[in-house]
Amino acid sequence: MKAKLTTIAFFSIIAMLAGKVNAIPPQHSQQITAPNPIITSQAQEKLDVALLVKAITAFLQSDRYQTESEIKFNVGTQGTQIGLKLKTNTLAQSGNKFRSEITFLDSTAATKSGNLVVSNGKQVWIYRADLKQYALTSYKEFYNSGQWIFVSIGALSFLELPEAERQAIAEGNLSDKDALESLGLASNKLIKGERRTVDGESFYIYNYKDPKEGFTLSGFVEPETANLKQIQVVGKSQELDIQYTEKILARTANPTISSDTFTFTPPPGTKKVRSLSITPF
Repeated sequence: MKAKLTTIAFFSIIAMLAGKVNAIPPQHSQQITAPNPIITSQAQEKLDVALLVKAITAFLQSDRYQTESEIKFNVGTQGTQIGLKLKTNTLAQSGNKFRSEITFLDSTAATKSGNLVVSNGKQVWIYRADLKQYALTSYKEFYNSGQWIFVSIGALSFLELPEAERQAIAEGNLSDKDALESLGLASNKLIKGERRTVDGESFYIYNYKDPKEGFTLSGFVEPETANLKQIQVVGKSQELDIQYTEKILARTANPTISSDTFTFTPPPGTKKVRSLSITPF
């Protein structure tokens, strides 16, 4: 994915959550469980460019995917934190079309009211079942708001890549250097790689540190299959510490779609509003 896409979403979400976090008194802070420790099984090594290009090529084989993900989003400062956990099921197709069912989970993993976000490539509908409301916005406004990060980085990141570039990479017509350049990753100095064991699974992890904003974007690749299994974004801004972790549970190429997959029909009794947040706060 192009790193600039994550940059926009990352800092848009920080700006949106900043007031929420600071508004919570410390005594009422949510306690966020620290992620499972990561065990490094091998010291830092020379970057495996061949595996990176193989993973990118595999990630871009089709112009249409169905992606199921589990996402954890933690934002905090000085003992005050907000934690979100959600599951997403997203059908995405080139041309900026997607349909995503988003289910928020509480601390006991109980399901909260789900949301639906649909794009026909030009317009985006956000539907909140808990509020019985929906909003309509342009794709550009939705993208610039950063809310697409709640749909899934793994599901939507490939949409911003021009179709001609996607096909060229998928067909293996580009050199390793050209493939990385097309994704904004031309400088190997910005990418580090290492082998790690996480929760008993072996990964080759690529870490990209944004030179301007300072956040780190990590991609967890399964060496045997070259499949991207997890995405993590970690950084700090406006005195806020933020961590986004997405586990890709399943990713299926060429899923079945219908004529109304990328359209939205409001359920009876649903009210249209000017704007609507995907998050339940």
